[in-house]
Amino acid sequence: MSQDQNQNLLFISKQIDRLTDWAGNFIGWMLIPMILSLAYEVIARYAFGAPTIWAYDMTFMLYGAFFMLGSSYTLKKKGHIRTDMYYENWSPRKQAWIDVICYICFFYPFVLIFTITGWEYFIKAFLNDERFVSSPWMAVVWPFKLILPLTGFLLAIQSISEMAKCIIAIRTNRWPANAIVTPEVSV
Repeated sequence: MSQDQNQNLLFISKQIDRLTDWAGNFIGWMLIPMILSLAYEVIARYAFGAPTIWAYDMTFMLYGAFFMLGSSYTLKKKGHIRTDMYYENWSPRKQAWIDVICYICFFYPFVLIFTITGWEYFIKAFLNDERFVSSPWMAVVWPFKLILPLTGFLLAIQSISEMAKCIIAIRTNRWPANAIVTPEVSV
């Protein structure tokens, strides 16, 4: 295989990784409204005896959104579960082959079903003006359900970058410079 093909794959991977980094950073900043709404609720409830009807709903919707939307960033950073005691001892080529097989057999079918089903849930909620009936706030549901297909899209896009890195590793028996082989751990 030619060096030009590897360079093209690497270029595509880097562009997708930039998008994923941007999305991950944006999602990280969304923690601020959640923290502020929680702080407001605690102060209103305990200092003034006036709890809100919206803070709980806002919190669980935002937390769910962070968890879901952050999954593509976690995929990029190799933060998902893996049996590292075996994986780390393999050559880059073998690691890449295992990753490709797992992407094709497990990841892509899941992401496809998740995205299609999430889109159907979102459309139904949007067209029916669905609301959380368990809440006195009665918040609309469709923005929350839009997170499902958006998560599937972001995962699918990032997995293209990961597959490009795998193809390069299979060809060269080296991970490209922008591939993180072991997860970053921060305390």
